[in-house]
Amino acid sequence: MNFSKKTLIWGAVAVSALGTQAPAADWFAKDNLQPGHDPTVYRDENGYILMSTNNNLSMWTSPDMVKWTAKGRIFNDSPQWLKDAVGGKTDGIWAPDLFHFNNQYGVFYCGSVFGKRTSAIGVTTNANLDFSNPAQGWTDQGEVTRTTNSNNYNAIDADVVVTPDGQYWMTYGSWNAGGIRLIKLDPKTGKQASDDKTNYQIATRGGSGIEGPSLIEHGGQYFLFTAWDVCCKQGDEIEQTTYKTAMGRADKVNGTYKDRGGKELNSGGGTILMQRYSRYVGPGGGEAFKDLNRIRFVHHYYDLNGDKFNHIHIRDLVFTDDNWPEMGQPFLGRYLSAEAEHGIMTRAVSGDITFNYTKDASNGEYVGYINTKGSKIRLPMNIMQAGDYLLRYRYANGGDAEATHKVTVNGKTQTVKLPVTGAWGTFPEKSVVYIPVTLKRGGNFIEVEPDQNFAELDRIDFLRIIRDTIPTNGFDNGIKVRLTDKDEFAIKEGGYAIFENAVLDSLKDVSEVFLQVKSASSGKIQLREGSKDGTAFMTCDLSNASPADNGWSMAKCTGDMSFKGTKDLYLTVSGVPGETILGNLVFQSRVVCTQEPCGDPASSSSTEPSSAESSSGTTGLDGIAGVAGKPHLLGFSREAGVRFSAPVKYVLADMQGNILRVGYGEHIAAESLNAGVYVLRYAGKAQAIKLK
Repeated sequence: MNFSKKTLIWGAVAVSALGTQAPAADWFAKDNLQPGHDPTVYRDENGYILMSTNNNLSMWTSPDMVKWTAKGRIFNDSPQWLKDAVGGKTDGIWAPDLFHFNNQYGVFYCGSVFGKRTSAIGVTTNANLDFSNPAQGWTDQGEVTRTTNSNNYNAIDADVVVTPDGQYWMTYGSWNAGGIRLIKLDPKTGKQASDDKTNYQIATRGGSGIEGPSLIEHGGQYFLFTAWDVCCKQGDEIEQTTYKTAMGRADKVNGTYKDRGGKELNSGGGTILMQRYSRYVGPGGGEAFKDLNRIRFVHHYYDLNGDKFNHIHIRDLVFTDDNWPEMGQPFLGRYLSAEAEHGIMTRAVSGDITFNYTKDASNGEYVGYINTKGSKIRLPMNIMQAGDYLLRYRYANGGDAEATHKVTVNGKTQTVKLPVTGAWGTFPEKSVVYIPVTLKRGGNFIEVEPDQNFAELDRIDFLRIIRDTIPTNGFDNGIKVRLTDKDEFAIKEGGYAIFENAVLDSLKDVSEVFLQVKSASSGKIQLREGSKDGTAFMTCDLSNASPADNGWSMAKCTGDMSFKGTKDLYLTVSGVPGETILGNLVFQSRVVCTQEPCGDPASSSSTEPSSAESSSGTTGLDGIAGVAGKPHLLGFSREAGVRFSAPVKYVLADMQGNILRVGYGEHIAAESLNAGVYVLRYAGKAQAIKLK
């Protein structure tokens, strides 16, 4: 459906109120500067495990990818077989890959000597990885493959991928004409499979710099990421580092891989995803890995304005509708935030769009000189909950006249007014405007272009408007949680899930709250503010759940009904045996209406929301216009549709928040809808109705 701007933002809170609220958390980011080269990250249900080069397979763990804790090392020295394979002494253990296969864990690692092809890849395994002590319990299984100087490729930089039908493959390789290789693995041993001994070449630059391959499957296709050119010059030699990240795609794991322009990677092709920008030199040596609800890419870079040495970034890979990945933001502690300096820059003229540094900007950086038409900042973002959002647009306008930017979200453009702020390069709390948008689940692409006069951009935060439903599968991250093969949210005892930047002001006159649940007859689910240990303001008792449709039950929740403000919400679980499946958290002004005639939910003393102009001065946040006599619901069924007593603006949505019908009138056609529960919004109220 295509809706007007007014349609997209019905029921949203007035942005003038948002401007005075305290933010859900610290809006200013700071890079954590975790050191490392050639990193690998494994997602455990308890958090993340990080490994890197030249530390004898040391491990770090983190619940949130921000604070990392050292957890020991697997080896005290290179295994003797590896030393023998490379001529007596290695230059260290390089580029590990931590992977789960055949109900065990494996670390694939390599050793070599700089400038030579006397190299080897080995694997060490562990049947039971303990997140609290992950470096313990490993058994070295020895060699997987090796090369000598007679080979035209190099056995380093291993990375393992699994296909949907359960086959395991390992890519590796470095420089030289033979480039990047691929072999099939035996899932039981981690060694080369006996049923396919082919050593496939899947990418080459004819001897120029290519290494550090990583493979991932997404949408039935395979993506090969490689690092190009010169790595690892740091400190006083940092300017010699030209490392960058390139990519290609194939329909089969063994190729043929082609870049976005159609050129084969075996003929030097590759789409550049990331290269030097701002203070970030040599972003490469990376690995794609699957997280709970998205694909991420971990890599190293060198900080030109800091210590000039190696650090780790973990980014989202954001996929377009035609299944091509773009590099998202490095994770700096917030999932629903975009730092302008990490966008994809298109410059119409040399010198346009500059990186500027100040302690007054988030992460110490902002983007200036957004001056020339044709220049653009593109910000790919993964959004886990579809629906209406406000973009909190932090800018500076030190000029003497209002400026405007063109902001395009998934192809829909708005002109955003940016009033004078009084100074350049400073970004206080008041230096924001709010832009209403509708976002989809998955990849979203925001583009910023100059329009009239000038303004600088620091960051954009994404605020989700909660009207009547929070789908639990729209979580941002969590511990001991997962998505099932049916895209349902599952959580274990002691687990929690994060829902950032929830705007609760649209939840008015809430009298009852229910939680959809499967596979649990006891325990409690709680909503907490600010952290997993924050104040619990809502408790859902699973022991009182009543049977509903399609295997779901509805658990009643009790607590503070005075919802307001912008908050980070944490969903926690206690007393639940095993794992439970959760659906939607539903806020109701009345109980679900199951048959006609249905009472009028609008019969309260609350007034209709009035139209309010946004801080950008471009788009009104209209409430649903009132009609004399307060239109009320006469009745509803799938066959007859929904009928009102008088014409009214309405929105009919499913329980996941997807808008199905929108318009103005006395009747909503419903015969094509499936039987089930829907949310009807009209006359400033929300009501759940059950169509049979």
